[in-house]
Amino acid sequence: MNKYVLHIVASVVCILLPAVGLLYVLWDSHQPKIGPVGDGKPNYPSISQWISISSSFILGVVNLPLSIIRYKQKAKEDIKS
Repeated sequence: MNKYVLHIVASVVCILLPAVGLLYVLWDSHQPKIGPVGDGKPNYPSISQWISISSSFILGVVNLPLSIIRYKQKAKEDIKS
């Protein structure tokens, strides 16, 4: 696996991992937490959690087209030589 494929894989992971994490956080915040576990109020994500989730997702979305373009350019160079 060369660095271009690794760049594509890393971009896809940066897109999928925050999406799965966000779904888990939202699911977990709606689970009842009463008794010794909590006071029954949903625990929504904080601003810092939203920033980390959204920034990773945005980086993946921005880098995916870039990595595909670089991969295609490298493939054309390999065919020419």
